[in-house]
Amino acid sequence: MSIENNIEALNSNFNKGSYSVKEIQIIIKVSRQMVYKLIKQNCFKAVKTEEGYRILKDSFDQWLDEEES
Repeated sequence: MSIENNIEALNSNFNKGSYSVKEIQIIIKVSRQMVYKLIKQNCFKAVKTEEGYRILKDSFDQWLDEEES
């Protein structure tokens, strides 16, 4: 499944403003540790909540577009 298909599948039920770490793992097919490393490197904006990190969709999408270029 392509990255675009992963994103579409995750967003199909509702319009998301952010992603969980698990959703980022699924989209870009990396480990949980890699997602945390990307957050720490400020690759995209993330907010820590009581439930864990939320990655801002707009920031992630922009980073992903730059990585695919």
